[in-house]
Amino acid sequence: MKKLFATLLALTLCCSMATTAFAAEINQGSETKTGNTTITTVKDPTYIVVIPENAEIQFGVESNPIGNIVYKGGNLEPGAEVTVELKNASALAHKEDAKYTIAYEICHGGAEFEKVVYGENTAAGTKTALTANITKEAWEAAKAGNYEATLTFEISYENK
Repeated sequence: MKKLFATLLALTLCCSMATTAFAAEINQGSETKTGNTTITTVKDPTYIVVIPENAEIQFGVESNPIGNIVYKGGNLEPGAEVTVELKNASALAHKEDAKYTIAYEICHGGAEFEKVVYGENTAAGTKTALTANITKEAWEAAKAGNYEATLTFEISYENK
């Protein structure tokens, strides 16, 4: 029984080694035959966006530059976009007593900044200048001391 089992196993092994597998089977004959091979790959999109890390504004100045959002470059899919959105701007609050705040607005080009969208054809090095705008009245009402606010940006990629 062991010899029969071993013989069948050896025969099966020999047959499996002789079998040829083709991606596209072409039968031999006198006619010319063709076959196709499909080659595929995937390249993930890449991009680099830089936001201002720190900004110091001058007291009494109504429009203070706080830096640029910079689209350093990337390789996006056709129709894709990178969006940089201002998700949150905390109060410009007095560091000793947070009940004292200075009203401000983050702007780009004189209008309130909400977001900027960089498409697949955006040139590397494209800058979006941001300013912190504070009215004369807000500056005059401010208590003496140090103030601080945090801006939170969200950077997202979308392929439409």
